[in-house]
Amino acid sequence: MRNPFFALLSLSCLALLSGCGGSGPIPIVSDIQAANSGTPGALLTYGQPVQFSISGSFLDGGLGVEASGCTGLVSVGVISGTAATWRCTADAVGSGAVSVKVTTDTGTVLLAKAFDTAPPAAPVVLSIKADNLMYSKTTQLTMTGYSLEKEFNVSVQYCKGLALVSGGSSTSKSVTCKVAAAGVGAIKFEAKLADGTPLMVRSFDVPNPQVTMVTSLGTLALELNPTAAPLSTDNFLQYVNDKFYDNTLIHRIVKSGIFVAQGGWLTPTPAIQAGQRAAIALEVGKGLSNVKGTVAMARTADLNSATSQFFFNLSDNTALDTASGGYAVFGKVVSGTEVLDAMSSTPTSTQYGLADFPSQNLLVQSVSQSK
Repeated sequence: MRNPFFALLSLSCLALLSGCGGSGPIPIVSDIQAANSGTPGALLTYGQPVQFSISGSFLDGGLGVEASGCTGLVSVGVISGTAATWRCTADAVGSGAVSVKVTTDTGTVLLAKAFDTAPPAAPVVLSIKADNLMYSKTTQLTMTGYSLEKEFNVSVQYCKGLALVSGGSSTSKSVTCKVAAAGVGAIKFEAKLADGTPLMVRSFDVPNPQVTMVTSLGTLALELNPTAAPLSTDNFLQYVNDKFYDNTLIHRIVKSGIFVAQGGWLTPTPAIQAGQRAAIALEVGKGLSNVKGTVAMARTADLNSATSQFFFNLSDNTALDTASGGYAVFGKVVSGTEVLDAMSSTPTSTQYGLADFPSQNLLVQSVSQSK
């Protein structure tokens, strides 16, 4: 026979929206309003505090509240179980950019709602990305954020020829410049409002430049040192980027007194390679030495006469650091030392009026900047 008290107890639990097993009433959320202008229903504004007003019943029975597009969410309080208030700061822009979800303490969703957010009155820079960070090359720095169509100032330390890239938007803007330093934190980017208020400051690391030299004996990788020898490094890279060294000869291998392999002057004809630039000043006493595996600028008796010619030190030639005023080291071989060993073994003779000329053509096929 059915127990009438059981039916009555079940109906009473249903009427109270209670779990009956000792738990309290289930919260009910009827609405969520959001405001950061003091007027519920008004458009929210990026960067301003948002107050969520949650209305319903049994709200003191345990709620879970989550928000997206909003940071620093905190509970302000619950009033008589019929109203709860939470607060955060809007950090997204657009239709439905800020949303809030209210759940029971067990995760059941009671109500979710999204709100539109207006862009900030002043520019906001959220991130900055640098592409192609190579010494002596043009890099593009792309900012993302909000209201970037409005006026603000950008500066980049140790990056020359700063220029705005056309076609930006309110959420993305780019500038370009030519990287002029290498090392940890070599490039410093800074965006400011007209009144000097900082928007974004960030530094970028730039590796020492490297070039790949393909020769008839194999491939070399050279790492240059623009910090210690900026004039020599920049000079060499200009010739590299002009393709001046492509299809030229290593025209001198000295095996007496000093031990070097010299190039950057003659075509295979042989003839003097056209396109030499003006001579540069001598850079010595910079902490770099003519040890085996380094690369240095060749010159005449005139200390400031180096142009395109360079030489590899095939042994420790430290006397060249000071001899006749010294010879400027600006880089080193970081891979392909076996190519230098092969150059050392190349027989030479006097040809075309030049002593120590390789008996067989030793060709520099191409040189390109790889880092």
